[in-house]
Order: sequence, then C-alpha cells, then structure tokens
Amino acid sequence: MSQRIRLHILEAADWKDGIITLLEPTSPYRPWQYAFGESRPGDYAIVVLGTDPASVLTKLARIDHEGPLGGALLRDYRLDLVDLTTLAMVLDLPSAFDSWRFDDDDAERAILALHETPIHGRVAYRWGHSSVAAARILLRCNGKCACCAEEIDLSGHDARDRVHVHTVDPIPRPVPDSPIRTYDKSGPARPYQAWLRESARDWPGVLCDRCHVRMRDGHFRSLIDFQFNRHPACGECGARRTQSIGYGMPMNPESWAPWRTMGGCCPREETWRCEVCLHEW
Repeated sequence: MSQRIRLHILEAADWKDGIITLLEPTSPYRPWQYAFGESRPGDYAIVVLGTDPASVLTKLARIDHEGPLGGALLRDYRLDLVDLTTLAMVLDLPSAFDSWRFDDDDAERAILALHETPIHGRVAYRWGHSSVAAARILLRCNGKCACCAEEIDLSGHDARDRVHVHTVDPIPRPVPDSPIRTYDKSGPARPYQAWLRESARDWPGVLCDRCHVRMRDGHFRSLIDFQFNRHPACGECGARRTQSIGYGMPMNPESWAPWRTMGGCCPREETWRCEVCLHEW
C-alpha cells in the first residue's frame, strides 16, 4: 500500500522575523508555527509568511527533525514569494487557510506547482509598497545593504530594527515598440530589460542603519538619487551620475541597480563610468 502524500504548513505570522531567520540561521527569533506531529522525514513543507496578503515561498522545505526551521530544511537559493490566495484559487486548495497540512491530491498539486515547476523571481516583481513586495526585497538582499554592500548583523535580538526595507512606487510598462518593423539592426547592443534600469526613478532595496540615517538626513526620497550622490562626480562634465563598474559574468544582470554598470568579462583599471558623458576612469 502506497504512502499518502503529505504537505505540511510552516508559517511565520511575523514575515520580517521569518525572513530574518532564513537569512541568518543563528537568529534568536522563533517565529515559526507548525504541526509536524504526524510527519515523516522527507515530507515536504510549504513555507507561509504573514504578509498582506499571505504569501508562500517558491521553494518547498523538507522535514528533517533536526532542521533549523522547527525540524525542516530549506534550500535558500533564489527564493521568492507568490500570493497564497491566488495559489489556492488556481490549484483549488480549499483548506489553504484553515489546516496545517495538505493531503493526497491537494498536496500533489501544490508540490507540482512549487517544487517541480521553476518559478523565477525577477527584480520587476519587487516594485510596489505592499508587505509582499517588502518581503521580496528583504528575502533577496542576501543580508547586505543595497548602498554600502556591508553585511547587516541579523544575529541579535534587535535585528528587525537594523534592516530598513525601501519600497518604491509601481513602475509603468515600457512604451510599446513601433508596429513598423525594419531590418536595420544598427545601434549599440542593450542589456536584457535595460528599459527597467533606464526608466526607474527609484529602486527597491534594504538599507543598514547608517545608510538609512544618511538617506533620511539628506532628505533623499529616491534610493537612486541617494546612491549617485554618494559616488564621485565626473571629472569631465561634473555630473553626479557616476556608475561603479563591475567586471565578470553576473548571474542576474537585470537585477543590477542603475548606479552599477557592466564592464565586460576582462577586468580593466577603470572603476567608474559617467552615465552622462560616458567618461571612464
């Protein structure tokens, strides 16, 4: 007789504390609630965060009675979030909000949707001021400040007060292409989703205490303006739109903020590039 398929629910009502424990396993926070009484090692668990609306991680945890998440293990590579209500509607999960476990067909549908189907979280999904957007921003920060790139200490009891999530207004769709097509392919090559970096007036990110205070005291409302102000002015034209140059092959070039630019595979001496006059030094 085959074993029943079980998908347990692991929930953090305080989404910020929950994400902090994902970013820092040694965190003293214990936000997770679960009912693993009838669990078997190897069972899947769906990870729910108490955002508004509630959301779930795009990766499933596996039950391991010695795991850090109340007895569950989770691979934290490229995690993102999807809306639990929409997921329940699409997959027909009537017990999504009043049960601590999915069984059989319900469990199988959820496992196939989340575990077997690649769900890619892109930077464009982090726009908006909802707690889901804020949770996505915090989840993808890798524990570092978006401005100074310093590690944020998340190991203490005050960790929730040391991370400042900067949310931004939703970005409009790009201007549609002309319906007239030509065979002319002249012009410089543009990176993938370049329109996002070019049209954005603000950028989502997580700030450390120091950068948060500097941005507030400098009366900056845009993270882009604040970061460009921190960079040196161009020695040629004097503009304060200097980008730091990164070299190599980035995994997610579309996620690079506008104050960074790609310099190619081979490192050079130049570390700064003016966005206005294109001078590099």
